Amino acid sequence: INGLRLHADGTFQVFTEQPEPQLNSLTDRLTYLATEEAEQLVFTTTLRQAKALKADTQQLLNAQRKRRAMPIVEQMQWIAAGSAFASPLPSLDLLASTAINAQLVVDLGAIYGQKFSLEQGKKAATTLAELLVKLGIVELSTQAFGSLLKTHAATYVAGGALQGVSAAYLTRTVGLSLIEFFEEQSSLPTEKRKFAFSEMGDRLQTIFKATKKGLGLQSFVQQALAKLPAVPSTANTKPAEV
Repeated sequence: INGLRLHADGTFQVFTEQPEPQLNSLTDRLTYLATEEAEQLVFTTTLRQAKALKADTQQLLNAQRKRRAMPIVEQMQWIAAGSAFASPLPSLDLLASTAINAQLVVDLGAIYGQKFSLEQGKKAATTLAELLVKLGIVELSTQAFGSLLKTHAATYVAGGALQGVSAAYLTRTVGLSLIEFFEEQSSLPTEKRKFAFSEMGDRLQTIFKATKKGLGLQSFVQQALAKLPAVPSTANTKPAEV
C-alpha cells in the first residue's frame, strides 16, 4: 500500500507498506475441511477417479471389441459381394432377404455382450435395409459405383459386378453403423439400453457421407474387384474346340 507520512517540521515522506496477509479465515476453513469434511473430500476424489477409470476402461474395451468386429464385417461384406455377383438380387434383398446381414447383427451383438437370435437378426437387417432404401443410400451408392465401374475393363462391368460391389458396400455400411451403435449402448447402464435399429438412420447417413469423401468409394471398388471373379470378355474368349 502506498502512503504519505507528514512530519512536524513540515516535511513529508512517501512510503510503501506490505500488509500482513489475512490468512486466519483461510486456515480456519482448511482446518474445518480437514477435520469435519475429510470423509466427503475423500469420497468426492475417489468418485472422480473411479469415473475416469471407468471411461478409460470402456475405451480400451471398445478398441479391443472393434479389433474383433472388423474382420467379421469384412468377411460378411465379401460374402455378400460374391453372392450378389453370382446371382444378382433386387437392391432391397441385398440386405433384407438373406441370412448374411442377419448373421452380422448376431455376431457383432455377441462381441458387445448382446445376445440376438437369428430371427431377431433378420428383423434388424430388414429394418436397416428399409432405412437404406428410404434414405436413398442404396440408389446413391449404386449410381456412384456404376460411374466408377465404367472406367474399368468391360470384363468387370459385365455380369453382376455392380451388384456385387454395391452389396459389399451396403453390408460394410451396416456393419460399421452397428459397431458404433453397440459401442454406444454398451456404455449405458443395462436398464437404459435401447436397441432401436429403426433409429439408426443418422448413423447410416454419416458413415455413407464419410466414405464418399476423398477416394473412399474408389478405393473400395479396387478392393471389391480384387475379390470378385473376373468375367472373360467376348474379345478374349476363344471358340470352343469341337
